[in-house]
Amino acid sequence: MSRYEPLASEPLPNLKRVAAGFLERLTEGTEGGAEDAVARALPLTGVGFDVRQAAVTAAPLFSEPAVRGEIVYPQLGGLDPMGPGARTASIMAIVRHRLTAKGGAERDEVRVCDVRLAVQEGRWRVVDLVSVGGQPVDRPGELDPRASAVLDDPAIELPDTARWDIHAGRVDVDLLEVLAQAARSAPVSVTVLISGHPLNVFGTERLSDHSSGRAVDLWRIGGQAIVDSGPASDLTGQVQRAAFADPRVSQIGSPFGSDLDGPGVRRSFVNLVHTDHLHLAVRGPLVPGGAGG
Repeated sequence: MSRYEPLASEPLPNLKRVAAGFLERLTEGTEGGAEDAVARALPLTGVGFDVRQAAVTAAPLFSEPAVRGEIVYPQLGGLDPMGPGARTASIMAIVRHRLTAKGGAERDEVRVCDVRLAVQEGRWRVVDLVSVGGQPVDRPGELDPRASAVLDDPAIELPDTARWDIHAGRVDVDLLEVLAQAARSAPVSVTVLISGHPLNVFGTERLSDHSSGRAVDLWRIGGQAIVDSGPASDLTGQVQRAAFADPRVSQIGSPFGSDLDGPGVRRSFVNLVHTDHLHLAVRGPLVPGGAGG
């Protein structure tokens, strides 16, 4: 599998390149288990990186023999301070992990991994592996029809991590309906619901709407990455405007140039973090002093 190379329109390509490279080295195979995998990735880590804790966090990746991980997309999860001069960051990377099942058959498991980075000696370095997307949860025999509609909709691309969140009944049904509505405008690709997202809005003590099962991030709409289309995409605009018209939607984060209700922290907001995705939240309170996420 080819190595991940950031899209030309990425605002912080080196940040994404380092995070992706770390995860690629981590998921090159299963020989030696999580400890050896972390050791392979050490050249991209920095001061403060805890090798033992990273191996514990990475362990679910090695429950079955694996061939190799492939980076689908690394999305910005947070920057502190906000802007191109950020010193710390979260990258939520969608990783397609190819596993070898019993009998030699191969299957893919798509996880969302939360990698934390910091600028050290002028370069981005990995300082923590916070999550590899949780543990598998089987689909229940009975599900809320709104959950089933999202899980079975071919226009909604979900990583397995997000599917497990829905299987576990952790996702607000209003959010599921909003997601289904978005997919009526164009096929959408989900980055994250709950698992794999920072617990708090990055750089703050405020609980993220994602952690309450009330937010979703979309990284691609109509087959085009949002970081490439930005506010110019008709399809992205349709999804955004439909969400804004829905009274259940409390917050929309999107690329620069697509603010729907003026500057400041309102229902619609823009910042550098949302250059590469559309964030939709339901019934989340507006918090003075900062945008949600």
